[in-house]
Amino acid sequence: MLAAVWLMLSALLYSLQLSTGSFPKPLTEEEERRYLALAQQGDLEARNILIERNLRLVAHIMNKG
Repeated sequence: MLAAVWLMLSALLYSLQLSTGSFPKPLTEEEERRYLALAQQGDLEARNILIERNLRLVAHIMNKG
């Protein structure tokens, strides 16, 4: 299961870098607070924005492992 998640994240990160040339810009503190509040209320779009905008951190963690 963990290997499948790892593979899926790797593929997502690789395709994102190829299509845009870089990662999305990180959220500001204010934006992050707003999207976190919306995501806690069940807003799936806010949840997805939080995930997409934190891909740089995910890639950093994956590269260290």
